[in-house]
Amino acid sequence: MKFTFGSKWLEDRSGVIEMMRSIIDRDVNSDHFLQNYRKGDILFEEGDALNHIYILLEGIIQLYKIKPYTDNQFPVSRLQPGALIGIIAFITHYPSLTTAKVESDASLLKIPRAEMKSLFEKYPEIQEYLDEVILANLLERYRQSIILKMKLDSVNQELKNERNELKQLYEDLKDAQNKLIYQEKMATLGQLVAGFAHEVNNPTAALVRSVESLENRIEKFIEKSPLESQLKNLCVSFYEEGKKTGFPDTKTVRQKMKEIKPQFPAESRAALRTLAQVPDSLTEKLREYSSDETETLTICTEYFEIGRLFRNITSSGNRIANLVKSLKSYSRNEAETETEFIDIREGIHDTLQLTSNRIKFYEIDLNLEDVPKTEANPAALNQVWTNIILNAADAMGKSGKLEISCQEEDGFIRVDICDNGPGIEEAILDQIFEPNVTTKHTGSKFGLGLGLAISKNIIEQHDGTITATNREEGGVCFSVRLLVSKS
Repeated sequence: MKFTFGSKWLEDRSGVIEMMRSIIDRDVNSDHFLQNYRKGDILFEEGDALNHIYILLEGIIQLYKIKPYTDNQFPVSRLQPGALIGIIAFITHYPSLTTAKVESDASLLKIPRAEMKSLFEKYPEIQEYLDEVILANLLERYRQSIILKMKLDSVNQELKNERNELKQLYEDLKDAQNKLIYQEKMATLGQLVAGFAHEVNNPTAALVRSVESLENRIEKFIEKSPLESQLKNLCVSFYEEGKKTGFPDTKTVRQKMKEIKPQFPAESRAALRTLAQVPDSLTEKLREYSSDETETLTICTEYFEIGRLFRNITSSGNRIANLVKSLKSYSRNEAETETEFIDIREGIHDTLQLTSNRIKFYEIDLNLEDVPKTEANPAALNQVWTNIILNAADAMGKSGKLEISCQEEDGFIRVDICDNGPGIEEAILDQIFEPNVTTKHTGSKFGLGLGLAISKNIIEQHDGTITATNREEGGVCFSVRLLVSKS
């Protein structure tokens, strides 16, 4: 296939157009087909049937396409002198795909289909030339289409890269914001706890010291009392027993009251209840000594109650001191120490102590094996244990069983916290560590879905992993693996 005329059109369009005009002038003056248009004029609109072919002599023509689902005109091609306009619609007889609008004053040859047919019949070379020009015109548009597509692909790739960068920047910004909020919260909590601990420690220490001092005075008071030696020794025994006794078991006390009732028939139920809590050996000594059974029993049980009161006060004071110590350990300010080598079991014990009010009705099964110390942020890890334990409490309700174990395996410390609650729906089990995913939606169990997401972030910062699995026997088990750091 020769392509001489088309090649010339690609190189010198105006020259080829003049050659075509000269051929047309053989039969009819080409000026007969000459049309002038002003800027803004419309040659044809999208969807029109074209029965003319347009040859652009001067000016610029812009082709527009209506964007889908809108009325907006989108520019698709900008035609310069030498271009053939409306070729596809003219040849195929299909409606025009575009709207042709004059962008700058233009001159065109507008040749009707019938005239073109007559010219082809008289001058066959015109059809040959025109075919080559049409092909060259289409080739030029195809070349421009490829260039445009490559530019569009390049722009799309740049947009994709920018979108990914923006997405990563957004994630980084969100992580930074969460860290700032968390650090600010922990710093504020640390300051509050420090002040609270200071205020509570002083009266607690004074209480414990006062109890010790009062206990010494009670012992001296007993020694100096006018009671005879044997009764005095008996009272001291009841007093010491009162300091050792625990909380009475109702069933055991009732059974023993029935047993000793025949031995002390004149005593009140209150006296018998107290006597039922002392060892049998003391009861036997009381019966052997007593000349006035009621009076002796009253004196001895009073000393027993005094001893028990001292025990309760001492135990309560120590518990307050331990709670404050655990709270200080739990919420240590991260500004003071980012990481340190710790025994994670201490943090678990501290967390259990502080959540004791929520789990006091549960059966607690602890199996905390010896594990090596590892470098970690104790306050952050304590937040993880708290989130998991409180979630278990919410799931189990008023009764349940909590199993906590830890062990070393393959260079990691593994902590398992399991409950016997209803478990987690399989539909959200794989998403439970994502933000805003929660199983608590109403009432007192409403949740924001942030606790486990924060926990996962904390564990990953410690180069560890956290997973959740439903147990076959019911409930869910959270497993945390922390890499053992070598000192």
